Amino acid sequence: MDWNKTKSIFIAVFLILNAFLYYQYLSSYQEDQNREYLTKNSIEMLLKEDNITFDSLPNAVENLPYISANVKSYSYGELPKKNNLQYNIIGDNELIATFNEPIKIQDTASPAIFKEFLNRYVYEGAAFELWEIDEEARTAIFFQRVNDHTLYYNINANGYGYVKIYWNTDDEVIMYEQTMLENIKPSKKKENIDQPLQILQTLYANDLLKTNDKITSMKLGYSTLVQITQTQVFAPTWEVRIKSVDGIEEQYFVVDGKVIDMKQELQKEEDPIENQLNNDRIDDQIEEPVEE
Repeated sequence: MDWNKTKSIFIAVFLILNAFLYYQYLSSYQEDQNREYLTKNSIEMLLKEDNITFDSLPNAVENLPYISANVKSYSYGELPKKNNLQYNIIGDNELIATFNEPIKIQDTASPAIFKEFLNRYVYEGAAFELWEIDEEARTAIFFQRVNDHTLYYNINANGYGYVKIYWNTDDEVIMYEQTMLENIKPSKKKENIDQPLQILQTLYANDLLKTNDKITSMKLGYSTLVQITQTQVFAPTWEVRIKSVDGIEEQYFVVDGKVIDMKQELQKEEDPIENQLNNDRIDDQIEEPVEE
C-alpha cells in the first residue's frame, strides 16, 4: 500500500470536510443575522402600522442565570420587638402580623407612603418592592427583590416571597402577611435572554398587542420554574405592562419565548386572611401567638 498516497488522500478529505463545515457555519451565521434583521424590522413595521407606541425600550440586556432559593422558616425569637404587633407563624413559612392598634395610612394610593410603612413596620421590609395597590379590596402587594430583580410568584399555596398589607374602611392597616425566600444562589450557566423587540414580537404573535396600545414598561425579573420541597428555582422573566386606548393596563410575563398567564393564578388565589376569619385557620395550625 502506498502510505504517502493514502495520507495525502486523508489530508485532502479533511481539508474538504473542514471547508464544508466552515461554509455551513458561515451560512448558519448569516441566516441567524438575517433572521434577527428581519425580526427587528418586521416587528417595528407592524408596531408602526398598528400605532403601538412606547417611550423607550430597555437597552440590550445581558444573559442571566437561573436562581434557586429556600423557603424561609420563621421563629418568634428573630422577629423585631414591636409593642403594637402580635405575631403568628403558620406552618413555619408564613408570618401573620396583627396590629393591636391599627396604623393610619394618609394616602392609600401613594406608593411612597406604603414603602415608608414597609420599611418602618414590616419585618425585612426593605427587601420588597411594591407590585400592586388594590383600593377596592384594601390591600397592597409587595414582591421580594434579589440583585435588583423582582421575584414574581404564582399567588397560590406554593407562592413565596411576598408581603400583603390589609387595611380597614378607615384607611388603617390592621395586619400584614409575609413569606420570604433565603439562601438565594445563581446557577453557574447564564441563560440567553430574548431582547425587548423579540418579546414584543412574542406578544404580538399571541394577539396581546392591540391597535393604539402603549407599552408603558418592560422589566426583567424572575418567576417560579419549579418547586422541589422547600426549594424553588426561578427563571429569568420579562414583565411587560401595556395600556390600551381605553386606559386599561395589563401585565404580561414572558419566559423562554412563552407567555405565562399569572393573572389567571391571581384570580384563582384563595384569600388566606378570609380563611383565617372564616375557618379559624390560624388558631388550629400555629403555636400560641407572641405579643411584643
